[in-house]
Amino acid sequence: MQNYFLPNENFFQIIQQHLPNVKQASLKHIKTGWTNIVICASDDVDEYFFRFPRNAFFAKMMLKDHSFCIFAKDKVTFQFPQLQLFYNQGRPFSCHKKIKGWSLSERIKFLSQQIVTNIAFDIAKFLKELDQINHKTLPDACNMPVSTFLDELSTVETFPYDLSKHNPLRALESKLSVVHGDFNSGNILLDENDRMIGVIDFAFAGVSNRYVDIARIIGRSDPRFKKDILEAYSDLTHKKLNQNYIQELVQMWNYVDSQYIRHMKMNHPEIQLPE
Repeated sequence: MQNYFLPNENFFQIIQQHLPNVKQASLKHIKTGWTNIVICASDDVDEYFFRFPRNAFFAKMMLKDHSFCIFAKDKVTFQFPQLQLFYNQGRPFSCHKKIKGWSLSERIKFLSQQIVTNIAFDIAKFLKELDQINHKTLPDACNMPVSTFLDELSTVETFPYDLSKHNPLRALESKLSVVHGDFNSGNILLDENDRMIGVIDFAFAGVSNRYVDIARIIGRSDPRFKKDILEAYSDLTHKKLNQNYIQELVQMWNYVDSQYIRHMKMNHPEIQLPE
C-alpha cells in the first residue's frame, strides 16, 4: 500500500479533519519543501504546518522526526516543534503549531556582522547541547548513523549515485554524537531580535560525528558565519576543530544536495530549489 502523498490530493479535506475551524483560503503551499509537501494552514487563533511525505522513504523518516522531537526537546534550551503524528489511509503526516519567528535563511542577507556573531554563538551552543546528550539513550527509531541515512536516501534518486562520497563521514563515525543531520539555515528559527530560538526538521537526525552538523551549517549559510561559528564552538567546548574534516564534509554535503536537486527538478518541478 502506498504510504506517501501526491501533490494533487485534497489536502484541505485531510487538514479539516484535524483542524475543524481551518479556512480554505488560509492554505498556503510552502514551495521549498524538499522531502514533504508542506502546507501552512490557519484557524481563528494560530498558524499550523502540515507536512505530507513525498515518498515512502520520507514517510519512514517522518516517524523518526516525531520520535526525535519528543526525546530531545527537553534536553536543549531551544524550542522544537511539538509534532503531532496523524494517519490518512495508513499514510503518516505531521502537524505542528508555528513557532513564532523567521528562519535564518529568510533573514540572512539583512544581518549585521554583530548579529551574525550573536547567532553563531547560539548555533554553537545548540550543537554543544546536542553533543552532551548520551547517544546510547536515543530511541530505536532515531538510532541511525547519518551515513546510513544518506546511503538509503540515494536509492530514492533518479540518477546514478556515488556512495563513496559518504566515505569521509563513515571514517569519522567511529566517534558518535547526537546530531541534527540537516542543520541548515532554513531549519534555524530566529526571534524578533534575531537571536536563535528554535530548530525544526529532524528527519535526518540520528548519530554521527559532531563535524557533520558543523559542516552542514557552514556549507549552507552566508560565508560570514564560518569564522564566528568555528570560534564560538571551540570556545564553548574547548575543542580544536580539524579544518580538513570540515572541508571534506562540506564537499560531501554539496554532492548530496546537487544530486537531490537534480532528482527533484526532474520529478517535482513545482518545488522551489536553489540554483
